[in-house]
Amino acid sequence: AQLTMAPKAPTSVLPSSGLKDKGTVLKDGGETYSASLNLVDAAKNHDKFYHMQVVVSKDKSKCWFVQHWGRNGTSGQTQVKGPSSKDSAIKLMLQKFKQKSGVKFEDRGKGGAAAPGSTAKTGKYEMLNRRLTKAKAGRSKKKGAVAISLMWDHTDKRKRNDLDLHVTPPSGETIFYMHKKSKCGGRLDVDRQQDANEPVENIVWKAKAPKGEYKVEVINFSSSHNAAVKFDVGICIDGGETEMLSKTVAGKERAKTLVKKFKY
Repeated sequence: AQLTMAPKAPTSVLPSSGLKDKGTVLKDGGETYSASLNLVDAAKNHDKFYHMQVVVSKDKSKCWFVQHWGRNGTSGQTQVKGPSSKDSAIKLMLQKFKQKSGVKFEDRGKGGAAAPGSTAKTGKYEMLNRRLTKAKAGRSKKKGAVAISLMWDHTDKRKRNDLDLHVTPPSGETIFYMHKKSKCGGRLDVDRQQDANEPVENIVWKAKAPKGEYKVEVINFSSSHNAAVKFDVGICIDGGETEMLSKTVAGKERAKTLVKKFKY
């Protein structure tokens, strides 16, 4: 897959945000906080766009972080976060740009991976998406759906692990390999183990995910070595953009890492 950055990002507020009459694209410290990326992978029939920008209100008192993505030629999907402070909105955009492009926003024009005309591998999201598709995992495809997925690396056959995904929804009952289905509708539908070449796990609410706080943890259930293990977790809410989180769990068996707590 190749990710290219458009030579010119939109300087006006994205119409789909609903903020066109409320503010303008933020310009601060010599930066215009707007960017456009394109993902093209002919082999997988991928041709996607990704726009992001910070919008500041007319009275400069608040900001929003806007994301707009989808297949080129379609209207796509839009997500607006905020209102929040200017610093908070900028932080969200810088994190998202680095996650998507592989370079810092301020370095985008220095000939790096996301500079105009150059390319970068999207990597982790594409790998997770491929593994989930192969495993026929349930997905978050609409409002009310939540999917949380885990993957880790087994490239080195000498270092293998059985990592376990644990998700505790608002009901308080933890979903994991010994309790695969919760009363609130969550289900562990993919559970790969130490012998898997492309390990992945998935917990999903396809509809009517309960409102409240979710806790996501990863446990190192078993291991063929004592080294710490890197892993990635993807969280998709309401069929929107998948948030990718990279973490590490200690090499000791039964070691635990808190990945994230979030409210839905």
